[in-house]
Amino acid sequence: MLRKEDFEPNMKTEDKIPGAQTENPAQSQRFGDFIVKYMQNVQDTMELFPGASFRAINEIFGVLYVPLESMGEIEVTGTSYNSIPKCYTYMDMEAAGESGINRLHDHPYLKLRGKGTAVAVIDSGIDYQNEVFRNAGGSRIAYLWDQSIEEEEQNQSGRELEAENGDADNLPGDDIADTEVPYGKLFRKKDIDRALASEEPFAIVPSRDTNGHGTALAGIAAGNMVPGENFTGAAPEATLIIIKVKPAKQYLRNFYLYPPEAEAFQENDVMMAIAFAISQAKKLKMPLSICLGIGSSQGAHLGTNALSQYVDYVANFSQVSVSVAAGNEGNTRNHSTGIFSQGREQIVTELRVAEREQGFTIEFWGEPPEIYELSIQSPTGEILEVSSSIGSRTQELSFVFVETKVYVNYILIERQTGYSLVYIRFFHPASGIWKIFTQARNQQNVQFHIWLPVEGLISQDTYFLEPSPYTTVTAPGDARNSITATAYQHRDGSIYIAAGRGYTPDGMITPHLAAPGVNVKVPLVRGGFGTRSGTSISAAQTAGIAALLFEWAIIRDNQPFFTGSSVKYYLQRGARREENMQYPNPEWGYGRVDLYHTFELLT
Repeated sequence: MLRKEDFEPNMKTEDKIPGAQTENPAQSQRFGDFIVKYMQNVQDTMELFPGASFRAINEIFGVLYVPLESMGEIEVTGTSYNSIPKCYTYMDMEAAGESGINRLHDHPYLKLRGKGTAVAVIDSGIDYQNEVFRNAGGSRIAYLWDQSIEEEEQNQSGRELEAENGDADNLPGDDIADTEVPYGKLFRKKDIDRALASEEPFAIVPSRDTNGHGTALAGIAAGNMVPGENFTGAAPEATLIIIKVKPAKQYLRNFYLYPPEAEAFQENDVMMAIAFAISQAKKLKMPLSICLGIGSSQGAHLGTNALSQYVDYVANFSQVSVSVAAGNEGNTRNHSTGIFSQGREQIVTELRVAEREQGFTIEFWGEPPEIYELSIQSPTGEILEVSSSIGSRTQELSFVFVETKVYVNYILIERQTGYSLVYIRFFHPASGIWKIFTQARNQQNVQFHIWLPVEGLISQDTYFLEPSPYTTVTAPGDARNSITATAYQHRDGSIYIAAGRGYTPDGMITPHLAAPGVNVKVPLVRGGFGTRSGTSISAAQTAGIAALLFEWAIIRDNQPFFTGSSVKYYLQRGARREENMQYPNPEWGYGRVDLYHTFELLT
């Protein structure tokens, strides 16, 4: 059996795990990744796959790396569904004063600016040269972990430092020869300061934010005050911990049928990033506010995805909070639902498929204890039935009049939720109107949900004809202990039209709070400012606000055992609410975040 002590986060996999490889399996395209728990018999599983290795995320979760050549085809079963990493993507498409932040920055007594706290942004990286992340002492970034940098790039940066310093053995702190991250490259503040002083900074710290999303979120959460631009981050004196998440592996992109241009990130890499941020904040002896501006519509939306479970776990730590985006699926038409009431025998769900759509997945989740019978009709009228009685092995539906192949896995009892899961993959789907016929064998008063992938991972012209905007908060916004932020227009007070709406299928309240997220000023890569919209913007501002609350509670010793849940409860109490509206509600949660009002209530 595996022992916890065999899998400490900083271990070297090749030292402790049989069958280790010279290449790093976390980055190699030759390995598949599976999320497992320690209580699962990982050792026996590894023995089935020569060359497999294991690495811990924390004391509960770990990642099993298996050579693709020994895996065979991926199959969705009751056992494997939660082990196959879900994929996440970006949740975005003058706000500080609206949330009561500016008054706290300048308050004669409080003057909260995030000093002594850490803000971690797990996203596309950061433009570390940008003025909003620098001060007189150099960079405000304590750690920058770029998961995407591979060995050849690491060697090059090491050679550049050797040339600059004259002797590789005399590098200050041995910063570049780092073993504290399981893959990719870790840069510390002194490395970044050295790069900033160089004429060729990327030769020393070769980490770039090619998207700009991470730079924007870091700026909103903790960017410097720039009076000439009327800009400030929520916590302008917080220390930054940045993790650039590596792209999802190609085998997983192929399995989920993502288009080539889609940007997607693996669940296990995000979990590794959270574990890293927590460990570094402990070294800094600072409370930590984590920002997650990514999301996924995969899973039952019940907080049972591995990432959602992990967020729940860490948000109960003392001095750790996790702010996440509610997602932008409210108006994408990527969700449909049906309710079987007495006498209703069949529900028809119509799906429009775009021209030249190469493929996509659908997840059908049905409430227990009902047994659901499904059949699928092509645009030509041909109907094929999905068997509910052959177990979870893959069913292939081949249509005569269209070239489309449909592969289905029917899981009668998904083990994390008790729901029925029907996992459907469309290969080269014919354009036009497809129909899914659903029957309830016992006609109980039950509900089912069907989700397409989130916007950005599927064509915008593939959608349900009768969608529901509710139950569209993306994971990990369905985590119970996260602070899930939706977005609103701070200029007129209206909800962001694309914002994901609650609740979860079992009635859990989400989102929790609303923060500005429409046309918000953000720093750009290579300098200057622009605007962005989306719930990830709201999550970033909420993460900065959480850092201010940590400064008051922990750094100033008012509430030294504050947890992420504590932050959420304080912000919910201080949220601004309209008199003619009932709260909480699926659009606004508990209302508009207002930290100043929270402090007014405390007095």
